[in-house]
This record gives sequence, C-alpha cells and structure tokens, in this order.
Amino acid sequence: MTTPPVALYYDPDAYVERTGPPPDPRAGGARGLMGRQVAGREFLDAYLAHGTADALAAVVRDRRRAAPLLAACRAHPAARVRHLRVVGEAAVLAGDAPAPVLHFPNPPDARFAWARRAANPAGFALCGVTHTLATPAAAAALCDLVAAPFEPFDALVCTSRAVEATVRAVTGSYRDYLADRFGGAPALRPRLAVIPLGVNPDRFRPPTPAARAAARAALGVEPDEVLVLCVGRLSHHAKAHPFPAYHAASEAARRTGAKVHLLMAGWAANPAVAAAFRDGARLLAPSARVTFADGQDAAVRAAVWPAADIAVSLPDSVQETFGLVVVEAMASGLPVVGSDWDGYRDLIADGETGFLVPTRMVRGATAGASERLLAGLTNYDHFLAECGQAVAVDAAAAADALTLLVADAGLRAAQGAAGRARAEAHFTWERVVRAYEALWAEQAAELGRAAAPPAAAPARYPSPERVFAAYPTAWLGDAEWVAAAPDALPRLAPLLAMPLTNLAAARRCTDPVVLAALLEAAVEPASIGSMAAGLAAGGVGGGAARATVAWLLKYGLLTPVRVTPAGPT
Repeated sequence: MTTPPVALYYDPDAYVERTGPPPDPRAGGARGLMGRQVAGREFLDAYLAHGTADALAAVVRDRRRAAPLLAACRAHPAARVRHLRVVGEAAVLAGDAPAPVLHFPNPPDARFAWARRAANPAGFALCGVTHTLATPAAAAALCDLVAAPFEPFDALVCTSRAVEATVRAVTGSYRDYLADRFGGAPALRPRLAVIPLGVNPDRFRPPTPAARAAARAALGVEPDEVLVLCVGRLSHHAKAHPFPAYHAASEAARRTGAKVHLLMAGWAANPAVAAAFRDGARLLAPSARVTFADGQDAAVRAAVWPAADIAVSLPDSVQETFGLVVVEAMASGLPVVGSDWDGYRDLIADGETGFLVPTRMVRGATAGASERLLAGLTNYDHFLAECGQAVAVDAAAAADALTLLVADAGLRAAQGAAGRARAEAHFTWERVVRAYEALWAEQAAELGRAAAPPAAAPARYPSPERVFAAYPTAWLGDAEWVAAAPDALPRLAPLLAMPLTNLAAARRCTDPVVLAALLEAAVEPASIGSMAAGLAAGGVGGGAARATVAWLLKYGLLTPVRVTPAGPT
C-alpha cells in the first residue's frame, strides 16, 4: 500500500447529520440539522466513490470518533478506498503526518501549523474548507491564516467567489492592523482556491411521471397545484426570513389565478419559531396554500424534490456562504428563484436556470454590531438578527419571477432542463472531488519543493526555559555536575511506586533497572550531559533524558556538586 495522498481530519460533528439539540447545550450551537453536516456527509460519500486513491488516512482526536467513518467505509457500495489508516492527532502534532496533505472540514487548524513549525516545518501541508464565516471563531481562524505559521503550500478552499472576497476582507483588515501596529508587510501565505460544493446527479434527478405523481400524492399535493418548494432550516434570524417567499407565492397565486402551494420542508429550533413561521404564512401568504414538512428527516427531504415544480430559496443571512439546496434543485430539474446573495450568484444563471432576486443593505444600519459581538454585549444569534434586519430581499422582484414561472409551464420546463445541464456540467461531486485532488497534488508538489526551515518553538508561547528564565535561582546545563545521594538506591523503588511523585511520568524514563544503573554509576560525580548521553544510548533521548535527570534531582536521588580545580566537591 502506498502512502495515502491525503489524510482527512475526521470529527463526526462535521460529517454526520445530527438532529435535535446540540450534544452539549452549555457550549451553545444551533438546534437541529446543520447544512455543513449535510455537505460534509455528501463530500465524504463522494470522496469514497470518486477518489482515485485506494488508500485514505484519517486523523482523529480519539479513536472512538472514527467509528462512523469506519462504518461508512465498510457500508459504501462503491468505495474505492481499500485501506484506511486511523491515527490520533497527537502523532501529527508531534510531526508525524500519515499523508502529505491534511484536510480539515473547516479552515485549517492553526494548532497544527504551530506544531509543524516546532517539529517538522515542511513535513506536511494543511488544507481546509469554509462554511459559515460569520462567527467570531471563524473570523479568528481567518486571522490565524495571517499570523500563524502557515506556508504557501497550505490552502483554504472557498466555496464561492463571495466567500473568497470575505476571506480577503477579513485577512486584509488584519494585515493592515499588523502593519500599522508593528510595521513590515504581513502577508496571507496560504493559497485560496474556489471550489464549490457538489451534488450527486443520480440521487437528485428529474423524476419520471410516475415518481412525480407518487411523490405528490404522498405529500397531499393536488394534481392542479403548482408546488413551490423551499428546503432548509426554519430560522428567520440565521438563514432566511420567510417574508419574500410568502409574499411571492401569494402574489403569484393572486396574479395568475393558479393554485400555488408553497411547501416549507424545514425544521425549527423550537416550537415558538415553528409557530411563528406558521402564523406568518397565514398573514403574509393569504392567497397561497402553505404547508410544512419535517426537513430533518432524510426520507422527507428526498421525497419533496420529485413532487415540486419550482424551488425558491431567498436567504438574507450573513451566515450563508454557498446554497447547497440550489444545486440539488437544479439537478432535480427545477427552476430556482434565489437571492442574489453570496454564493447563490455563482450557481443560478439569471434568466436561464431561474432568477436572481436583488438584495440590498443600508450603509450604517449595522454600525457597531461586530464590536458588540466581540465585547460580549450581544450574542451571536442577536448579531445575526441585527444583520439580517438590515438586508432587504426584493420581495416585488421575487413575486415577478415566481409569477412568470407559475404562469408558464414551458418556461419552468426550459429553465429546469437548463439547471440540470448546469448542475451536471459544473457541480457534480465527481467534478468537485477531482478539483480537490488536483489542489492536493499541487500542494504536495509545492511541499516537496519547499526548503525546510529549522524547527522553532511557538512564537506566541516560547519554551518554559525562555518564558520562565527568571524564575529559578539557577539553571543546570549539561556542563553541571551531579552525584547520587547516599540513600538513593533504597529510596528509588518507593518513589517510583508513589502516585504523589509520579506526575508527567510519560515524559521521562521510569524503568527501575535503567534508573538504578544510572544511580549506581553516579556514585562518582558525572556531568548532566554525560548522564543524558548514557540514557540516550539506552534509547531515552532528547528531552526525556534530561527530564529523567531532573526527576532524580527533584526527589533528592541526585544532588548538585561543585566543580573546583581539585575536582567535584
């Protein structure tokens, strides 16, 4: 088996669809299924199916977290991966990477960049992908791309051009701050690559007439209704306010006289939000029939696409970045009415595969929002709500677009066919996986050309010897002399057995035979350097040898001796 070309940093939270409350409510986080989990599961499924290598490595915080990945590899019907190696992250942080490139399901973790600098500066490349960039943690991760020791052979995948612009805005602002504060010319070293999310065109495809009829019957859709489908989390502050979709559906029904049925296939964080969406539908969409389906259920999500005539997705949240539902709708042969917002404008060909609805923000309407968020004067949900209330999705334009599609079945068919063709040409997961593999290959090649700088301690937290240099009375180096205490040998065994005297034991030698031999030899004074060399010869090298000498000194088994012209005293 050859070395895997890539190691995936695997955490179930990024690759497994979860419903209900977050695992640890005290840590915060949204309730219910998250779009990044859907995208992560789809990406993993696609890589197992379309990745060209027969070997894959996974890096995990602990091996228990690898269980869903092992199950996915065993159960995948078309997996090309025949060899999966699972390693703990501690090994990689120590400089031993199982593959040339380590890929994260989020921006690359700066911990690994710092650890690499200390242990193996050109040992492996780091890669990651963006999802939401609105959280303070996400912004801090982008700033780390400038300040942490990332290199030109590292990469961040941006899922859209708008995301790339956001990354450059955040990192550019931070670079300007660093330059103003400290001078010089700080730079964003990792490359930015724009690679979209994808869709499985076999899973999402235009339905046969029989499949369409069955799906509509199962959902209670009347034969003469035009079904407008909206799929996604029901969150009016963090995803998409329903007002423009409700208004558009109602206006399309009123203007055309058609029976417009708006199906909201989603899920809410709590019953109050679900009730607000239902109450809003009665008030804001009086001319349309609005129903709800549980979009957390994968079977429901699969069933709604073949029943639909049109897809609508009108986000207004800064938390959005791409729009996976748009490519799923296009692959399903549906025209899409979507916001001209973030990554959506990369997906919808306006007037060809659907319509882009203009969005507008008022300058100054969010003044101080970021400062309040960072200072803890507001929380993330309120920050999103404040930003969302400053975004106007053109409800009149949405109504115009939806009216055209509701009124013209031929236009629906033409735009749906064009959307399917666009999805097959640009957004299949197979194409996405090929783009990732090309990026990883380029990173590995650049890694091979990179001159390895010398290893160095973390600049933000140098070694204790440097940070705490002023603490002790004296520092003992390799030239200092020590000798065994007279009672060292009988005291050794009790000290090795006592929990009180065995902290951090994994960082030194604890073999009683080796230690007894060392103490026996130290009846005659010896330098710390010579003791460390002797331990190294027995397989205890580097810092572990000196940590062993330090432990022996700490508990009085060795004592310092002075060197005089006549010899040690």
